Amino acid sequence: MGKPRKITEPEKELRFTRARQALTFVAFGGTFLCITFWMWMSNTTIEGQAINEISIRLIITLVLFCLSLICFWVAVNCVRHAFIILTPLGIELFSFWFPSKNLQVIYWTEIDNAIVTEDMKTLEIQCQGGSKVFVALAPITADRLPYLKHAIEGRIEQSKESKDKKGSSGGPQQ
Repeated sequence: MGKPRKITEPEKELRFTRARQALTFVAFGGTFLCITFWMWMSNTTIEGQAINEISIRLIITLVLFCLSLICFWVAVNCVRHAFIILTPLGIELFSFWFPSKNLQVIYWTEIDNAIVTEDMKTLEIQCQGGSKVFVALAPITADRLPYLKHAIEGRIEQSKESKDKKGSSGGPQQ
């Protein structure tokens, strides 16, 4: 797998984000926030409570509030940043953890075939040399999956047609 190259035509990129994963983090963040407010607002009598009970309740609510903020921050990042980018050069795959460090670029010239399964749960990329890359498509929302499938199938057909033209016109003639 190669290193990223400069893209001459960035307007030809197709970006797919982790929007479905963002919904999960929003749900967790909302749950943590509701529990935080419930713990803070319930049992508000301070005069009859010991100092340890108040400080423990305060610490727990602060931890839960921080967890809710972290979940909301992760949800925003899932929606804003790409998961898969289809460029004129190839397919860029971004991992969930440290996406800038763990970026994987597969160039179209390296790809023999790419298939989105019928149930649209995985993308199978068959590279030259017999290696395969499997990508789970669960982070992408269901309404965007047909676009991904159409774009990949169209690009693979286009590359097969160009290989056929090169093979038929570039070979020795008798």
